[in-house]
Amino acid sequence: MRALGVVLAMLIAAGCGSDRGSNPAEATGYRGCTTSDVAADGKVVARADLDGTDGLEPVRLIGATHRRCGNSLVAVVGGRLVGTDVGRLRLKPHGAKVVHLRGEAAADLVLLWSAPHPRGGSQPHLFGLGSPGRLSEITIDGQPVLPFVATDGGGSPMTATCTRSGGIAVSSAVAHQPPGIVLAWDVTRTTYDVHDGRAVPVGSSLVEKAAADPALRRSRPELFSGELFANCR
Repeated sequence: MRALGVVLAMLIAAGCGSDRGSNPAEATGYRGCTTSDVAADGKVVARADLDGTDGLEPVRLIGATHRRCGNSLVAVVGGRLVGTDVGRLRLKPHGAKVVHLRGEAAADLVLLWSAPHPRGGSQPHLFGLGSPGRLSEITIDGQPVLPFVATDGGGSPMTATCTRSGGIAVSSAVAHQPPGIVLAWDVTRTTYDVHDGRAVPVGSSLVEKAAADPALRRSRPELFSGELFANCR
């Protein structure tokens, strides 16, 4: 009887000491963090429908000071806290944008920028829901799908848009060779499907060849504005 009483006491103690995530109103998951953790220390940078269910969830950026959840981008999706480590990316909390992909039940992506480079410019980063149920940066061959955007005057024209098929397209220019009297550009458009946190190339085409810089600025100003995903729904 005494042994049975000890076992019952241990079970009761274990139940009282259960994780805070046992509260159905509080989601747990990534790194053992809870919504209380991220609400207290995370800055809301966007509200996005990451799983395509029409429910907007706060996406939070957590700084380096939090013991468990620091240097992370997190969100609650389907009642579970998902996240990814972004410590090496030096993300800014300001200037984030929700990218609404086209199509029925299409999921949203979130665009954030790294802190400005000392020589001018910044690296854009896209994030979305990966598999299984995790948040991840959208990459191709392990690198950001979007090119670095220079602001020191030495960068190549580029922009990104949403495609009708529910993916994204990146248009980028390189100086035409051989060079002529007037600077000219060759512009390539590459389209991607987005699956499980990865960008999958589906096509690439040359859309402008030897386009003179002044003419290209008039016909395709989006290549020079620095704005990304302006056409998304």
